[in-house]
Parts: sequence; C-alpha cells; structure tokens
Amino acid sequence: MTGADRGSDTRAGRIAGLDTSVAHPARVYDYWLGGKDNFAADREAAEKVLAVAPGLRFRVRANRAFLGRVTRFLAGEAGIRQFLDLGTGIPSADNTHEVAQRAAPEARVVHVDHDPVLHRAGPGRAGTGTGPPVAARPQ
Repeated sequence: MTGADRGSDTRAGRIAGLDTSVAHPARVYDYWLGGKDNFAADREAAEKVLAVAPGLRFRVRANRAFLGRVTRFLAGEAGIRQFLDLGTGIPSADNTHEVAQRAAPEARVVHVDHDPVLHRAGPGRAGTGTGPPVAARPQ
C-alpha cells in the first residue's frame, strides 16, 4: 500500500479549518499505528523521524498493545467499570472503550483531549452514536 492509499488526503476539505499541509503529532502517531487519519505532510514527517529512529514504529505499537493488556486486565480481572482516557488522540483500532467493553460490556469510558484535531473531528469520530463521550477543548 502506498502512502497515498493509506491516508485521508481526499477528506482534507471535510474538516473545516484543518491545515493538512502541516504535520500534526496526533496524525503522525496515527500513521505509525497504521491508521488512516493522516495526510501527506504527516506521513512525510513520520518517515523522517523513522529514518533516525527506525525502531519507533515498533515501540509505538508496543505501547498500544500495553494499553490493551492493561485495560483488559482492569476491566476483566480487576472489575473496573469506569475509565478516564486522558490525551486520547485520534480514535483508532482498539481504543480504550473498545477493549474495556469487550471485557465488560457495561464498562464506561470518557476520552478527554484538548487537541484541536480531535475537537474538529468531533464526537462522531469516536463512535457512531454508540461510542464513548469525548471531552475536547479547542485551542
């Protein structure tokens, strides 16, 4: 898959006020996770970082896997039913609410972020009416 196939360059005009010509940390991280919510500038910046830190993609994905293991344990074995996900970033596969609710369907998660990218994408990006609440404050 090419970089152009991966990202969402064709959606650039759908989120008003979003400058997709400048890389954004949340979208760069999304790219490293293998997500689709990134643009050419994000992919270019991500690849430049990978050129000097080639193991970073592995570490980012290991971090995401750790989040999943911890959330599964807390929701399953520990019986935790309320989660607060601070600095959630752009929603991607295996978000905290997805992992927690697979282990305990009654688990509730609030995702909080002050990132303008997440704020502009809105709660609809975190789910389709059945997703978790999102608290975001524009910059």
